[in-house]
Amino acid sequence: MSTPTDQEPMLRIEDLTVSYHRVPAIHHLSLTLDPGHCVGLFGPNGAGKSTLLKSIAGLLKPETGRILIEGITLEKAASLIAYLPQRESVDWDFPVTVRGLVEMGRYHQVGLLGSFSPRDQSAVEEALELFNLTPLARRQIKELSGGQQQRAFLARAWAQEADLYLLDEPFGGLDRNSATALASALKTLKERGKLLLVSHHSLAEAEPLFDTAILLNGELVACGPTQEALSPRNLECAYGTAIYSGNHHHSS
Repeated sequence: MSTPTDQEPMLRIEDLTVSYHRVPAIHHLSLTLDPGHCVGLFGPNGAGKSTLLKSIAGLLKPETGRILIEGITLEKAASLIAYLPQRESVDWDFPVTVRGLVEMGRYHQVGLLGSFSPRDQSAVEEALELFNLTPLARRQIKELSGGQQQRAFLARAWAQEADLYLLDEPFGGLDRNSATALASALKTLKERGKLLLVSHHSLAEAEPLFDTAILLNGELVACGPTQEALSPRNLECAYGTAIYSGNHHHSS
């Protein structure tokens, strides 16, 4: 048995550089994150937040460096990672019910043509229950509110048995009730030992939502407990003085 000190971090990024059309979006970024944390990803527009999430999701090839999940490469760790893109990039008209969407989380276990075992069924039921979606199970995803759609994706990830959740601006456009329900769903996942990496634009909401924060502006400015990482000095460094002085509470 290995002691916890020997354990691999859930996410290890070493010297990561990612470019779009040969222009680096992220430069030489290194960090490690452990399970059981809800981590906010902050930085100005164009700071590389979506790029970082897509790289960890395996959707963008790095120019330098590597990303390990629980000590294994992304190719081998795909089933451990759940990625929720920004809402506008999802085809909400795709004809699938909430239950159907959650069942998709089991496909890597079952295979597309395999039949569902009792264990698969119970994983789906548990996911619907956990995210308060059981009453909505038969609805088409396009009939849901924005917050319910986000929770349906989280339920699919839970059914998939993912350990690392990557969410790109999941609170964008949600009303207060939906945002509260989503925050509580994230808290549940964190308490169950998952690692959540969530890009977010409102610095004012950072502390209630996230126990850890990453501040990015092309390169890593800070990573640590939320209050320390988002110190006035670090924010000035990431956002520049003019933007930061006093009006950083506006949402972009």
